[in-house]
Amino acid sequence: MRSSSLFTALLAFCLVPVAVVEVSQRVHADLVVPAPIAPMPMPFLRAGDPTVIPGVATPKQYMISQIEGTVTYRAFNPCSTADVRIKTVKALEPVTTEPTQYPGVLAVTSKTETVDKYSGTRYGRGAETMGSTVNPNGGYGRLVSIMIVPVPGYAGYAGGDVSNMTCEFEIQYGRSG
Repeated sequence: MRSSSLFTALLAFCLVPVAVVEVSQRVHADLVVPAPIAPMPMPFLRAGDPTVIPGVATPKQYMISQIEGTVTYRAFNPCSTADVRIKTVKALEPVTTEPTQYPGVLAVTSKTETVDKYSGTRYGRGAETMGSTVNPNGGYGRLVSIMIVPVPGYAGYAGGDVSNMTCEFEIQYGRSG
């Protein structure tokens, strides 16, 4: 093999040719130029302290504050034996609330939509960053409905029974991520 042919073969191997055509003892390659690497997303920038919302086996509704200008949130489920289902809900009558032991969280006592074991977003153990939707109720008070459900296929904790558990789900609004 001549040195120019060897060089062309190495070049063709390194640059991943789409097609190789031999014309009068020279090798020509139509090469694919790889796309530039996509930019990395910005890291999640926290906006204030996280909000802790208690999740139990039956749906409960709470009012939490969404900080102005936040478009994403990081959710953290600390429970290894239960998944959390949560969704933003609409009020079905004028909203009434009462305090809870959790800072920034009010229990909603008026009628609202609710989450069930088939609706909302399901969070397994760990953290996840999601985009935030526009608050359907307007303003900063977001109504959420939350409940816990057994981890699929998990028979360890009382056969998957979550009826006596409380999972303190954490949500933190921020930007990007």
